[in-house]
Amino acid sequence: MLAGQSIKTLESVLDLAVWLEKHGQNFYELAMDETEDAELAALFALLMNEEKKHCSLYTRLRDEQFGGKKSAQPLFGEYSHFIDLLVREITRNLLIETNTTPKELLWKALLFEKDTLLYFNEIKTLFSGENVRIIDAICQEEKKHIMQLMERCKEMKLFFAS
Repeated sequence: MLAGQSIKTLESVLDLAVWLEKHGQNFYELAMDETEDAELAALFALLMNEEKKHCSLYTRLRDEQFGGKKSAQPLFGEYSHFIDLLVREITRNLLIETNTTPKELLWKALLFEKDTLLYFNEIKTLFSGENVRIIDAICQEEKKHIMQLMERCKEMKLFFAS
């Protein structure tokens, strides 16, 4: 990746998607181990595996679109800094402290998925054609995760008004 490359390229969007999926996968693995609620742990395990699949899919898409495996190359310069800032903003709530409640774990997961979806919905407006279809597919996966998390909140009778 070239220093100073803009996030406005599909390649950079897919790079960010891969990084976010890795952060999500790590969060769900930790959340799964943190909760004592078996059903919630099962949901986190499912989402962890989904994030892993998405990471592979987005890496493959990037490699097919742009040739070769670029993930082994480090990111440098302004582009690396920009990607790092975006990832930190979207993943800022994924830290799990000791005795994090199931409600807090669900809230963190929902914020992560929502922020990821908002980012991709926003960035999608910069593209056209096949690129929009690819970003739409990413958005659909994020929406699916949000629905799964919200369904679990409903089952647990958790409300986030307080």
